[in-house]
Amino acid sequence: MLGFEKVVDSWPEYGIKEYYLTWNDEPIPWKVIVQRGRVVHIASRRYTVLPLEVSVRASEIAAAEVGAVKIADYYNDEGTRVYSLYDLQTEAEVIRGVETRLGFYTYNSIDGSLSFGASVLSIMSRAGRTFYGFIPTARLSMVLSPTAAVAIVRRPHTPGIETDAEKISSKLREMVERGREAVAVYRLWSELQLDKDVAKTLADRVPEIYLPRYVKALSEGVTLTELVTVWDAYVEVASKIWLGANSKKEAKIDRKLELYRMLYNALPTPKQ
Repeated sequence: MLGFEKVVDSWPEYGIKEYYLTWNDEPIPWKVIVQRGRVVHIASRRYTVLPLEVSVRASEIAAAEVGAVKIADYYNDEGTRVYSLYDLQTEAEVIRGVETRLGFYTYNSIDGSLSFGASVLSIMSRAGRTFYGFIPTARLSMVLSPTAAVAIVRRPHTPGIETDAEKISSKLREMVERGREAVAVYRLWSELQLDKDVAKTLADRVPEIYLPRYVKALSEGVTLTELVTVWDAYVEVASKIWLGANSKKEAKIDRKLELYRMLYNALPTPKQ
C-alpha cells in the first residue's frame, strides 16, 4: 500500500513540500512535490527542487551586475515553468535593415519539464515593432567559440545544483559576458545567401504558417529574382513566432520556445 516515509518542508517560504513515498511501508525511489497544496511533480528522490522564485531572483541579481533591464517574466498556465527575459541595453547594430542587439534569458521549472539554464536572446526591431529570437542552450555551444562555450549555464535538477540565488547569479553573469559574441553569427547569416537546401530544411521543420512565401517557393526549385539571405529568413520567421503568425491567435510561451528550437535546428551554424 502506498504511504509516506516523511514530509520535508523544503521551501516553506514558497509553499513547497516533498512527500517521500513508501510501498507496504518500504521506501521507494520516488517523492511527490507539492506547492501550496497542489501536486506539481512526481520525481526521483534525487530530484532537487529549485523554486521559480529563486531562479528569477538569481536572474535579477545577474542583470543588475551587467546593467541589463528586465523585459518580462513569462510563466506557463500552470505556473510551473518560467522564462525571464533581459535586455543588455547594448548599442543596436543594424543588420540588413533590422536593429539588432543582445539580451539573455533564463528558464526553470518545478515540474521536471525543464532544467535550469540560460542562453542568449536576440532583440530585433523593425518598422517600430520589437520581437525576439531565443538561441536554444544546446545550440549555443555550437555558436560560441570554445573558450566562451565553457560558460554555458544548464543544470539538471539533481544533487549538486546550486540553490543559492547569489551564487547562481555569478554563473549567469559569466555566461552573459561570454555570450555577447553570438551576434557575430547573425552577421555571417546576413552574408549567406538562402539556397534551396536550407529553404527545404526550413520548410520541412517549421510549420508553414510561420514561413515567408519565398522559403516554400525556393524549396520547390523556384529561382528568386532578389537576394534573400539566411538572416532575412530568420528575421521573418522569428517575428512571426513572437508577434503571432496571424492577428487572431498568438502562441503561448512554451510553444514559442519550441518553434524557436525548430527554427535554429533548421539553420546552418557557421563557426566563429
